[in-house]
Formats: sequence, structure tokens, C-alpha cells
Amino acid sequence: MKRPLFLLLVFLLLSGTLLYLGWIQRSVSPDSWALGFSKSRGWEERMFEPGRFDFRWERIFPGAYSVHQFPIRQYAISFSIKGELPSGSTYAEVLDGKPSFSYEIELELQVGFQKERFPQLVRTEGLTSTNLEGWFEQKKNEIRGELTSRILQVGMPRIFESSSTGNTVPHAWHEIIRETILQGWQERFSAFSLLSLAFPKVTIPDMDLYRKGKSLYLSMEQAKQDTLISESKKRLIEEMTEQRRIESLKKYGELLKTYPMLLPYLAIERMQRIGPSELQLLQELQNRVPKEQ
Repeated sequence: MKRPLFLLLVFLLLSGTLLYLGWIQRSVSPDSWALGFSKSRGWEERMFEPGRFDFRWERIFPGAYSVHQFPIRQYAISFSIKGELPSGSTYAEVLDGKPSFSYEIELELQVGFQKERFPQLVRTEGLTSTNLEGWFEQKKNEIRGELTSRILQVGMPRIFESSSTGNTVPHAWHEIIRETILQGWQERFSAFSLLSLAFPKVTIPDMDLYRKGKSLYLSMEQAKQDTLISESKKRLIEEMTEQRRIESLKKYGELLKTYPMLLPYLAIERMQRIGPSELQLLQELQNRVPKEQ
């Protein structure tokens, strides 16, 4: 009677010991996730969470199975996007008060890991509890760059378009930016959870005033160009007229050089057509003719 009871107690004690040794959560802190690695099977497909019971028989054998913990935390990402509308400062010069056509958007995000996608990140990125922080700091830069590019290429044109239709309510701008970010987030950063998204500051320039400045500037530039073209034509005509006048006087000069006695007759004949300056030039040409002629 005692022997069966003793054997039962031994069996229960041994079973309890084995269950405890193979119990995953005994090594998982309350504020952490854990991912198991088996030397025979590799990384687990899902995370282990505190408060549950997961058993792996490999843990019974020393060195056959390891549990890697990762702290459950949120990461703050904040940055701003600043810039100026194309040629904004140039267009502002032609408007009263020289208004600013600069824009600025401040963003604050709270980000965490997707529990279902985290095992894949560990496998592909080689993440450990020691290099996780450094890896995510680099990922922050990637997130900032991608969201900045997407907002400038997709979000800002939509905001400018909505402003052109008279919609200048900041709340509408916030919604456009939010939609732009969420769409890009699903495409590029689905391994992360976007826990919160805020816009402490959104400054968008007056698009009607910008278009007015652009139109006025282009009109002024067109007027300048028309004036330059007109002046260039006038100068070209004057140069061509002067060139023909010089060619004509050269011919008279050659003629008078050969026949100086024709000067009085040519002067009388062309009195109505040759001005005083031309007659003076002809006389100078005559004086240069050698006396022996």
C-alpha cells in the first residue's frame, strides 16, 4: 500500500519537475516578450507572453533550448518637415508686405512592434535584446525619411489642391496628412504598430496669395521680355540703317578719291538727301586726296 503511494508521489514530483523545467514563462519577465530558439528546430514562429503556459520539452536538456527576452515598450518618433513653395520668395517680392510662402509640419508618433510579425524580424534582422535599441534607432531614420518623402509627394499636393478649392480648415489638413501616413505605413512598416499620431503644428501658406504673386511676377517678366525684344529690334534697325549709310558714304568716298572735281556737283545734286554730317564727311574725304590728283 505504501509502495504504490510512494511511486505515485515520485511520479508526481518528477512530472512537476519536468513541467517546471520545460515551462517557458518561468523565464519571461512580466514586461517582456520572449522568443524561443531550439537547436533542432530553429526559431519559434510566435512570441511567448507572460501569464500563459507554454511547454517545450527541449528545455529539460541543458543547452538544447534558449529563451530570448525582448522588452515590451513604445518608441517615440518626432520630426518636422519644413520648406517653401517653388519660387515662393521670388513671388513674394512683387506683393505688398512680402508674405511668407513657407510651410511647416510637426509630427509626433508612438510606435511599437507587431507581436505577430516580431519573430520574422528577429530571424531576418538578427535581433537580440542587446542590439534591439540600436537597430530601432536606425529604423527611426528610415521611418522619418519615408514619411517625409510621402508627405511631400502625396500629402502636400492634396493639401494645396484642397486649399485652392477654398478649404483652409487645419482639421482637413490633419486628416489628409494622417491618411497619407497610414497608407504609407501599411506599405512599408507593417511590422510596427502605429499607436498614436499627432500634429502639434501645421502651417500652410495662403495658396490664393501665392497664385496671385506668381501671376503678377510672370506678367512683369513677360512685360520685361517684350520691352527687351522691342528694344533689340529697334537697335538692330538702327544698326542696319547706320551700316547702309556707311556703305553709301564709302562709295561716294571712293568716287571722290578718284574724281575730286565732282564734289560740288554731287553736293548740289544730293542737297536734299545728304545731311550736313554726310557733307562734312565727304569734305574730309576730299581733303585726304593727294594734291597731285
